[in-house]
Amino acid sequence: MRKTLRGRYGAGACAGLFLAVFLLAACSQRLVVRYYTEETGRVTGPVRLAVLTDLHSTFYGKEQEELVRTLEEQRPDAVLLVGDIADDQVPHRGTEVLLAAIGNQYPCFYVTGNHEYWSGEEEEIKKLIASYGAEVLEGESRLLTTAGQEIWICGVDDPDGYGQRHRYDPEAMAEWENQLMRCRLALDGEHYAVLMTHRPELVSYYTHTEEDELPGFDLVTAGHAHGGQVRIPGILNGLLAPNQGWFPGYAGGRYVLGDTVMIVSRGLCRNLLPRVFNRPELVIVDVVPAEQETDKRTDL
Repeated sequence: MRKTLRGRYGAGACAGLFLAVFLLAACSQRLVVRYYTEETGRVTGPVRLAVLTDLHSTFYGKEQEELVRTLEEQRPDAVLLVGDIADDQVPHRGTEVLLAAIGNQYPCFYVTGNHEYWSGEEEEIKKLIASYGAEVLEGESRLLTTAGQEIWICGVDDPDGYGQRHRYDPEAMAEWENQLMRCRLALDGEHYAVLMTHRPELVSYYTHTEEDELPGFDLVTAGHAHGGQVRIPGILNGLLAPNQGWFPGYAGGRYVLGDTVMIVSRGLCRNLLPRVFNRPELVIVDVVPAEQETDKRTDL
């Protein structure tokens, strides 16, 4: 009898330990770096872009040292801050500390997300971010010279700046489309072009084909979906995302939209909502000459 009880106890303990380890792994919020490589004939040398989105003023260590150190290790040529860097529910201190560390260290560009607008302080947030050296884009395009290359960096405001929560109205989309068109009209069709937008679900606006009269974007960077919150690698790439609903089509990863590629970051936010197999991520995009041998690592 004692041996039987011991056996059952041991089996139960092993099962409990296995479950605890599984849950720790599944709900890990340890920062991961995710790499993408985009080949193009529009550059003659590599350009490395770091994409940060959906920080929501989260702290990575007392002085953002974990995030700053990880970013420094990647040695980006430019940093793209793709919305919801600040938040509407928590103080902006995490945003300030990060920008103080990186704003003048790299060329930094910023576009708004919905939470910056929900705060009612979007203009103050834009001024705050600009004060640390980042360039705020509101339907503008900049020809960035970096790493011996010239590439277009374009950016649009979040449409929540003109509409209402969780839905788009005609006036909101008209202004957002106007900003997007201004970006496209600035392109020359010769230089590699990147669009910064918080919203991945508006894919019909980003898709470009050879039949289009105006030049399109080679790369679109977005966030907002938070990786669909719950993932099962290889089976489910996101359970639920804002403005996409259940089983979102664009929760996180790389998507081909005609001649355009969209890369959606799963974001940096650490909050009370569980992220299941969905670690916060810093996205690195290497834009390289076509057919150049590159390191296409992906840390899952």
